[in-house]
Amino acid sequence: MQTVPIHQAKDRFSALLQAVEEGEEVVITRHGKKIARIVRETDAAPSEAERARLRRDALERLDAFHARMTPDAEYKPGDWKQYRDEGRK
Repeated sequence: MQTVPIHQAKDRFSALLQAVEEGEEVVITRHGKKIARIVRETDAAPSEAERARLRRDALERLDAFHARMTPDAEYKPGDWKQYRDEGRK
C-alpha cells in the first residue's frame, strides 16, 4: 500500500492508477490525514450465495425496524387527512 500526499498524487496520478491496476492500494493524504483510498475496481457480480446473504440481512434489519414501531392507539382510519392537512393554510 502506498501513502501519497495529495499534491504528489496530482502530479503522479497516471502512475498511481497504473499501480492500482497492478493490484496495489493507494491512500491519499492531506496534512498527514487519510482522505481517500484508491483500489482496483472489480467487475465480478456477487455470487448467488452472497446475494442471498444480503437479502437475509436486509430482511432481518427490516424485521428489527418493524419490531421497534408501535402503532398509535388513538389513530382512526380517517386521521390521515388531518395529518396531511396539518400546517397547511
